[in-house]
Amino acid sequence: MGKFSAFFQRLIRAGKTEVGIGIVIATTAVALLALTLALILGFNRWVSNSDQMDQAAERQLAANYLDRSGNTLSAQQKTQLTWDDGFKAVGYARDFKWADTYLGDFLWTNFHTDRLFLVTPKGGLLRSWNAGQPADSAGFESIAGDVASGLQKMAGNGSVYGQPARFRQLADTSWPLDAKGRPLTRWSYSLIDYQGQPALLTMASIVPDTNYDLLTRTPNHIVAVRKLDREFLRTMGEALLLKDVAFSVTTPTSPGGNALQLNDAHGKQLGWLSWKSPPASAILTDKVRPLFMVYLAFLLAVIGGGWAIVADLLRTMKRLTRSERQAQHSAMHDAMTGLPNRPCFLTQLQRALEDAERSQSGLLIAVAYFDLDNFKTINDTLGHHIGDELVCEVARRARAELPKNDFIARIGGDEFVITRCIQDVDNIDSLIGEDVLHLFTRPFEIGGHVIDVSASCGVSWAPDHGTDAGDLLRSADVALYRAKQRGRARWRAFTPDMLSQLHARRELEIDLRVALAEDRLQMVYQPLVEAAKGTIVGFEALVRWNDPARGNVSPDVFVQIAEQSGLMTILGDCVLRWTFADIAQWHGKFFSINLSPVQIMARGFIENLQAQVEHYGVDPSQVIFEVTEGVLMERSNHVLAVLREIKAMGFRIALDDFGTGFSSLSYLRSFPFDYIKVDKSFVQNIENDVDALAILRAIVSLGLSLNMKVVAEGVETMLQRQLVQAAGCQLMQGHLFWQAMASDQVSELLGDDQPSVELRQAG
Repeated sequence: MGKFSAFFQRLIRAGKTEVGIGIVIATTAVALLALTLALILGFNRWVSNSDQMDQAAERQLAANYLDRSGNTLSAQQKTQLTWDDGFKAVGYARDFKWADTYLGDFLWTNFHTDRLFLVTPKGGLLRSWNAGQPADSAGFESIAGDVASGLQKMAGNGSVYGQPARFRQLADTSWPLDAKGRPLTRWSYSLIDYQGQPALLTMASIVPDTNYDLLTRTPNHIVAVRKLDREFLRTMGEALLLKDVAFSVTTPTSPGGNALQLNDAHGKQLGWLSWKSPPASAILTDKVRPLFMVYLAFLLAVIGGGWAIVADLLRTMKRLTRSERQAQHSAMHDAMTGLPNRPCFLTQLQRALEDAERSQSGLLIAVAYFDLDNFKTINDTLGHHIGDELVCEVARRARAELPKNDFIARIGGDEFVITRCIQDVDNIDSLIGEDVLHLFTRPFEIGGHVIDVSASCGVSWAPDHGTDAGDLLRSADVALYRAKQRGRARWRAFTPDMLSQLHARRELEIDLRVALAEDRLQMVYQPLVEAAKGTIVGFEALVRWNDPARGNVSPDVFVQIAEQSGLMTILGDCVLRWTFADIAQWHGKFFSINLSPVQIMARGFIENLQAQVEHYGVDPSQVIFEVTEGVLMERSNHVLAVLREIKAMGFRIALDDFGTGFSSLSYLRSFPFDYIKVDKSFVQNIENDVDALAILRAIVSLGLSLNMKVVAEGVETMLQRQLVQAAGCQLMQGHLFWQAMASDQVSELLGDDQPSVELRQAG
């Protein structure tokens, strides 16, 4: 009985132990399962929160980008609106002729604003531009309310460029001034609905930059509209690393996406910006599997899971930080070259100017503004991809060869600027100007092409040429234009007289543009005489401009302006049209027409020429096109190809001003010209210059051996005629025979029975 009782007690104790172990195991399993489930639920919650944080950060980046874009657009306009000349023209006045060039055309050419409006302080429309050209008011009615609201907000000085130090009471408002008494620019930015599409609406006031007393009341304002179109959204996506950015009026419903609601200034919903946003869970889902190892190793799973969470959180934070930095970098740098862009340059330059003024170190801040000569020709002949690579190579060479302390930026197209701090006052311009030109002493090898390109450079410096970033850049730009005028491949330092000359030149350019649009130029014709018989065999077509205010403007002046301002193609088309209209009524005589390099290089020249021939019914064999050696010196292969097409159409080709270049013989070998025109410099002193006569005889002999007729220009005396005729020239022209005459005089002259020089002299 005692033994049985002891055995039974041991059995009970063992049972209790096994039950306890089972309870411990079960409790541990339940706890482990509960912990695992808690970790999984927590992990899923954390992944969801990460997705939400990512998307919230992306939406904030998108909103910041729109704000920066509005600020940048206003800042770009400010550089053209803070200007005494601009204030005098359109601040209170309504000089629309000035505004069309310096506001409409300039802001479109440089910043491609969709629509531009000049408005009164109350929001009344004064002038409208579309793509840089004057336009009707159709695009303004829909935004008039937004403009009025923005102007009302601006009247309270809520948004100004700079830090107001005090205010000046004008006739109708209190205007903010900086510490130097300079009027600050009021500006405004908002999102609007423009023609069913979201757009940035920016407004900026027009203020003087030196004569502050001009500001007596609220001035006029410039209103700009930039649509959030496909190109804008593509650029935004690249800058913020967002994929497939698009706009929709309704709320986007596509899975895996993110969207930002757009509201106007009144809180009205305009629509949604949407983009694809890969969830953080796609990156972090792979972390789930290790957590299940908690069942096998509780401590390791807890430690490993905790570490994974911390590591992923850190990576997410780093990714967001990297995205923000990339967005900031993209907004301030050029995507193609990696150089700082225009807003970044202006910001850095203004900071350097303020630092120099504060430190009173005596440092001069120099700005060099340069661009490539004949860059458009490179794009037209070799292709835009070669032009883009050339721009990148210039940027790389500038970074490698200019001093490391130089601040280099690309501000558009083939235009670059450099800022440098210099102590040497005497050589400030030559130091930086020569460094820029030295970059182009070696050719560039791009895509199998050896491109020998030059550059022109303008230099300005503070404080002599301005203490504001915009002023210095404008002064350097004016100096660059002067360098272009003086023959390119050189630099020029800014001088105050350049501004007045530039304004005079721009006024002449505007008048020429108007004269071309209104057909105010006219054609005159100078007879070409057969040397042997003295009879008229043809005429040279010459264009003349008799301006009502300026009088007769020399062709040497207005043709050069046309070539530099982009009007040469228009002028060349007008000359063809006017001349073809005249010669269609004259038969039996040939007419020579000068072609410019710009005209030949223009796209569609051959097609336009063919259309003119068909329209006026001109016989191509009646026309001789004259080209100079300068036309052939650059891109000769392309030019020769165009000339061959012209000749295949039935026209004849003359090489004009022969003998003044350095490679004439190579051109005579490469193209079968019909005529050679001897430059008048070989004729005008032929009576007293034995060498000139010998050269003339050699040219005539060369032309005859190549089956080309030789024309002598500038024959003014009877002795010159006799010597030219004795040298063997078949044709002559000059004041000895006839001066250039209008078309009605040509008709009257051709009405005579084969007029000759002898008859004219006898008369």
